[in-house]
Amino acid sequence: MDYTSGTSDIEHWRLALAVGLLMVSAFCAHLLLLPGPHRRARLPLGLFFLSNALRLVALPVEHLTLSTPASLLHITLDLAEVPLSTVQPFLLWLYVRRLTEDPTRPHDPVKSGWHLTPVIFAIFVYLFVLTQQATLGVPSLDAYALALQGTTVALLWCVTLVFYALVPIYAVLTVRLLLSYKTRLKDLYASTEGRELRWIWCLTAAVAFFWAFNLASILAEAFGDFDWTTTGAGSFYFGAFAQIALLWIIAVWGIRQKPGMSPPRGPVTEDTEPVQDFKKYGRSGLDHARLARIAAKIEQTMARDKLYQNPDLSLWDLSEKIGAKRHYVSQALNDKIGHSFFDYVNTFRIDDAKRQLLSTESSILAITYDVGFNSRSVFYRAFKQEVGMTPSQFRQGASVENTAKPICNT
Repeated sequence: MDYTSGTSDIEHWRLALAVGLLMVSAFCAHLLLLPGPHRRARLPLGLFFLSNALRLVALPVEHLTLSTPASLLHITLDLAEVPLSTVQPFLLWLYVRRLTEDPTRPHDPVKSGWHLTPVIFAIFVYLFVLTQQATLGVPSLDAYALALQGTTVALLWCVTLVFYALVPIYAVLTVRLLLSYKTRLKDLYASTEGRELRWIWCLTAAVAFFWAFNLASILAEAFGDFDWTTTGAGSFYFGAFAQIALLWIIAVWGIRQKPGMSPPRGPVTEDTEPVQDFKKYGRSGLDHARLARIAAKIEQTMARDKLYQNPDLSLWDLSEKIGAKRHYVSQALNDKIGHSFFDYVNTFRIDDAKRQLLSTESSILAITYDVGFNSRSVFYRAFKQEVGMTPSQFRQGASVENTAKPICNT
């Protein structure tokens, strides 16, 4: 059987894949690095796409120049994948970190030493291998040259292991960011749809799966397992599909994503500047009597003005309405009322929905939007969690109960 044609086809597809991903990466990097709103949050993702574009340059250049044997330029570009790949998990994590930053809390600087150490090591390996590239693959009787050759191979294996260790580490760090962010959203917003970054959860899961597949491929090759799913054409086509899917997710969602927690636009005031955590701040500046008065004012304002009907209601809106600082309102909700802002507003929405379900013939969808929910699915989930049944079941149960009541003649 002739495998030459198959191998040639794979090489052609590999070149096409590299060129396609290179163009997409370069275009996305250009868009993300342009001046504009939220540039600080977009910068790590822009650098991620730039590093990916540079990482993919080697193969097209090699096919364009066609120099044999491989020139220093080819080797330099090929080996550039070592530091460029190593920095990518950090850049993606930093992007998620900036998307999920809480502007109401003090800025926590990144401990750059820990994060940059693997990158510095990869750069060192890159430079060392470049200086020794002339001895690679060349038989030599010189013991010193053989030792350098062995050191070079060992360093390349080490940096590969570092990369495969970094991917799950940053995946875990990303999950921690997302969990903390999801909790904090409920302290600031009455509706969290559109802010929950579900696509990053999907991306993290996909990266973890792709990482596991690549690791299995390396182990299979090392131990001589030639299953089609981990070597040859099967491995290439699966890897190509995974790369396209991952880059597509990052490009489509990442370019249009804004930080999820942003103060309302307007003049910079004390309340829109990052402040101390509300619990620490509150203990030093707000006594229990004042806290109780703020809590009472919150209850009165929510019931009277029906603020919960605003689907985009935020803690800043409530603070402005009652004339109190945001961190005081947040402390009153948590310490006196005993709810996060999200849960507290939802109790008003559910109570109003129950009233309308019992006293009106309005459709459930109309009631959903009338009480302040953004979608029917979110309303159903919140209603069932609060009441123990769906809105339809609640309305039907009330109807049956009213029908079953005896009619008293007077």
